[in-house]
Amino acid sequence: MSVLALALPGAIALLGHRLTRWFNPNIKACDFKQLAYGYLPLVLGANLAHYLRLGLTEAGQIIPVTVATFGYSSVGLPIAIAHPAVIAFLQAVTLILTFWLSVILTQKIARQPLLKLLPQHLTMAAIGGALWQVIVGW
Repeated sequence: MSVLALALPGAIALLGHRLTRWFNPNIKACDFKQLAYGYLPLVLGANLAHYLRLGLTEAGQIIPVTVATFGYSSVGLPIAIAHPAVIAFLQAVTLILTFWLSVILTQKIARQPLLKLLPQHLTMAAIGGALWQVIVGW
């Protein structure tokens, strides 16, 4: 199951590339391996958005927990925890921003008009939407 779960986004990206080639048969040859680099900002942004929850809830407790480890638990150091709405907003902004960075990077790599790469960008939007549901959950 894990192999299937890990292979599914790659298969969707390959399908988007095939659709792009099918709708535009006279497009300049652009290898799938080259266009796959366009997904990197989205992948990195999804990773960052996933770990924002941990970073904004648990990281504010590092100093009090460290001090408590050495026996000073009654010092009363402040604990900084972000509100869940703030975390969800930052996750959403991260996914939206990195989606558009992926579109721009794909355009730079392929050097084609935007409409010729529309199936590729719609595939990115589908993957980004799935990541939105998993990470942000709105």
